[in-house]
Amino acid sequence: MSLGFKYAALSNIGKIRQSNQDSGYAGPNLLVLADGMGGPAGGDIASSIAIDHLRGLDCPADNPEQALDSLRDAINEAHQELCERSTQDPALAGLGTTCIAIRRSENDLTMTHIGDSRAYRLRGGELRQMTNDHSFVQYLVDTGQLTPDQAENHPQRSVLLRVLGDSQEDVTLDESHPEFTVGDRWLLCSDGLCGFVSGQTIGKVLYRSESPKQACESLVELALKAGGPDNVTCVVAEIVENPDQDEPEVVGAAATDRLQQVRCQHDESMPVAESSNPDALTTDLDSPASSSGSSISSSKTSAEDETADSVLEQAQAAVPTESLTDKNSAPKFRWGRAIGVIVGIIVLIALFACALWYGLSQRSSTSLPESAVTVSQVSLPATSAPLVETSTTAGQAKTPAISI
Repeated sequence: MSLGFKYAALSNIGKIRQSNQDSGYAGPNLLVLADGMGGPAGGDIASSIAIDHLRGLDCPADNPEQALDSLRDAINEAHQELCERSTQDPALAGLGTTCIAIRRSENDLTMTHIGDSRAYRLRGGELRQMTNDHSFVQYLVDTGQLTPDQAENHPQRSVLLRVLGDSQEDVTLDESHPEFTVGDRWLLCSDGLCGFVSGQTIGKVLYRSESPKQACESLVELALKAGGPDNVTCVVAEIVENPDQDEPEVVGAAATDRLQQVRCQHDESMPVAESSNPDALTTDLDSPASSSGSSISSSKTSAEDETADSVLEQAQAAVPTESLTDKNSAPKFRWGRAIGVIVGIIVLIALFACALWYGLSQRSSTSLPESAVTVSQVSLPATSAPLVETSTTAGQAKTPAISI
């Protein structure tokens, strides 16, 4: 008994977007979904590049390990091309894409995933999300800083932490070998669906639909009814015995010839030059002039590096000399502060000594000699009484009254 896919794919531009940046692929042994980003100039190119590098794997792998290695290699090649095109063409800056790929090997499945596009599996009436979003909001949920309900309406839910392209860093994929059985239904979808249609509704549609094609149509229709603010793409596959489909379905941006046009225009616009770094070359898989187009990429990069170096030198020349010697001036500042503290201490000691000397001198000048006559020995005349009263009155005036 041979198990395989009964599949369908469908993509829609939505009600607001000006271009479709999603791409989908469904074949007898391979399912792929990519959601591109990079603006109208590059999102569709990004997702098309991912599909183009993976579609050659639509054949049974010998074993799950071989399937995983082949998916890794193809995705890394797509990542490299995305980075190269983003660097060489300013109009494609920020080029990137999500990607989910499932490849069959005999009676096993192998899945790789990066980004916030999702894979769901319906088994026995129970829907399960098989991927974890690589988004900032999902990170907040995983770390307990947000609840799933709060994440649904969070203003930063579209911020992604991992995608293909966008940076020169190595790709980090989620990899798995999910179990599957006859009757399972798999859904790969962009956030244009799962971001606006609840998981419960998605599960009901997958369960009640008579075929993968009907499921795709119903799900896309629901996303459009929810407003359709984003591109929406679905790839649905059912695990069946002895599948009879053999023609793949390609939808979205990958179904157009825009990627081929961009590749040809890029190669024709580049002058012929030699390069000593083959790792930095851009390879055109469909043009016989790929070697000349590849050489140019290194030449242009070298020219850009020289320009950047000259700009950097000019900027450094404009920096005042003092700003380059901050580290040497730091010890001088500390010594000055120490000297200031010492001088301050000496001044305080001198002031204290002066105050002490002054106090002692005043005390010695006011002390009475032994032959001096005390007040008790002097007989005050009768006219001194008013003085006592005056003193008493003055003492009373010095004590403030207390109000209670």
